[in-house]
Parts: sequence; C-alpha cells; structure tokens
Amino acid sequence: MKVLRTRRGATAWMVLLALGLLLAAPPARAEPLRLGYESWVAPGPFFIALEKGWFAEEGVEVELVNIEDVRIRASALATGEVDAITANIDEAILQLAADGELRFVFAIAESDGGDGLVANNDIKKISDLTGKTIAVEPDSSRQFYLNALLKTAGMTQTDITTISKAPGEAGLAFERGEVDAAVTWHPWLARTAKMKHGRVLTDSSKQPGLLVEMVVARGEVLDKRRKEFLGLYRAWLRAIAWAKRNPNDSAKLIAAGVGRWLRDDDVVKEMRKGIAYYDKPMNKALFGTAVKPGPLTGTITNAVEIWSGFGRLQTAAKAEELVSRAVVTGK
Repeated sequence: MKVLRTRRGATAWMVLLALGLLLAAPPARAEPLRLGYESWVAPGPFFIALEKGWFAEEGVEVELVNIEDVRIRASALATGEVDAITANIDEAILQLAADGELRFVFAIAESDGGDGLVANNDIKKISDLTGKTIAVEPDSSRQFYLNALLKTAGMTQTDITTISKAPGEAGLAFERGEVDAAVTWHPWLARTAKMKHGRVLTDSSKQPGLLVEMVVARGEVLDKRRKEFLGLYRAWLRAIAWAKRNPNDSAKLIAAGVGRWLRDDDVVKEMRKGIAYYDKPMNKALFGTAVKPGPLTGTITNAVEIWSGFGRLQTAAKAEELVSRAVVTGK
C-alpha cells in the first residue's frame, strides 16, 4: 500500500510538473503575414512602417517579399506562398483565377498624373483617335487605361491600330513621329509638352479611381487573418501620415527599403509626384458601402468588361463579390 501511494504521488507530481512547463512555455510564434510587392514607390511606405517598428506595435509581423512580375505575384498568392500582394485593380482582375477567390482589401496609391495619353496636335478629343496608330503596352494597366478612355467615347480598341511598346518606348516612338499617339508616363509626359507636333491629350489625374494600386488577398486568408490585415492597414496609415510630414526622410527610407532602380531618394521624390497615397478618408470614399458602393466597384466592373472583351478572363465574377470592406471599416 505504501508503494502504491508513492507511485500515485509521483504520477501526480509529474503531471503537475508537465502542466507547469506547458504553462510557462512561450506561445507558438505565428507565421508572418507575407506581402508580395514590386519595386515601385506605391508600396514604399510599407518599408517606413517596417523600419519604425509600427507593424509590431499594431500586432502583426510582416514579411515583405519582392516579386516584380504581377503574374508571378498572383501565382504566389494563389498557391499560398504569400498571403497578400500589391497590384493595380485591372492587373488583379486580369490575373483573376477561375474560382474568383480574390478580395480587394485596401488601396495604397493611385496614379495621379503619372500616366497619360499623348497625341498629335490634330487629335483634340478621344473620338479623334479613330483610325489612328497608338503605341501601348499590351496586357498592362496602360492597355486598360487606353480602353477605359475609348469606352467613354463609345469606342473599343478595334477602332484604332495599336503597336506593342512598353511605356518608355511608346513615348520615344511618339517623339520620333512613328505613331499618332502613345500611352506613356514620365518623363515622356513632360517632354511632350515641349514638342511642336504633340501634346498631352489627358493624364490619370483626370480619371481618379481608375489606376489604383491595392492590397489584394484570397478571401479565405483574409477571413482567417483579419486582425493581422487590420494591423497592416493601421501601420500603413501611420506610415503615409509620417511620410507627408517628413518628405525627405521618408524618401530615404523608401529608397533604402525598395532599392533596385529606386535606391536613389531623388528618384523616389520624382516618381512620387505622379501618385497619390491613399489615407483613411480616401479608402472609405473609394470603397463606399454595400448600399452605396464607391468608385472601386465601377473600376472593377470596367476591368472585368474590358478584359472579358479581349477573352482574357476565366470567370464572370461580379464586382461586389470581390470587394471586402472589413479592413477599411475596421470591422
């Protein structure tokens, strides 16, 4: 009997010891929220938040993963290699998987005069482009931008002749007089103002809410990690507010963080002139409500219609199905 009591006592002591060790052990570390981004000024403030420690303060560990090609970013999102990506609305729609499992979480920036359409002086309005030759990068935001402009004039790309060229090459082709018009960006927009034969017909500052870069995630991941996405958003808002107050220091942090061709803070400052960072009021206005949707819904619809017209979409997902207001509204 004495031995039996000793065994029971030892067993109880071992259980208590194991329980104590379990309670004392640190909790398992959560996986970081992995955000795929491209080397560009739009996602730059995420590096400010990282440097300042604001992700940690907002309760989220973030890993910034550089993936330049949006197609590869979208693939990494689909396979779970990253939890979210940055992408223009039209780019995300173009890469939309057949299951339509994609959600727009919050906006980070939009082109605000950084992109535009240059044309010969005899072209006064969009409808004057009928039958003209235009240089534009295919399967890109520039092609979407051009077709959105054509749509406002009751036209499609079948009403013009296009030549495939990247934005810089498109600007050069226009300068040489090889095309009637071109969809390009700076410095070519500024250079066109000095040309005798052409002018800027329009630029993205005239179409707010059209070329918007967003944080995009799969719905199931967003639902599972909503608190972390909320933390990501709060850190973003802190970063752009600080950047506005400290333009020079923020340019240095963005240059150091993004690197590559943006490693010079003077280049960051120049490129930043053509975009507008999205703060909280801008995001709320863009998303709107379920009862009264904002411009985001219209831009998604536009992108779906335009890319469907090119036979590029695998799904007929509706705009509101792709919008999640949970993070922007804080709910």
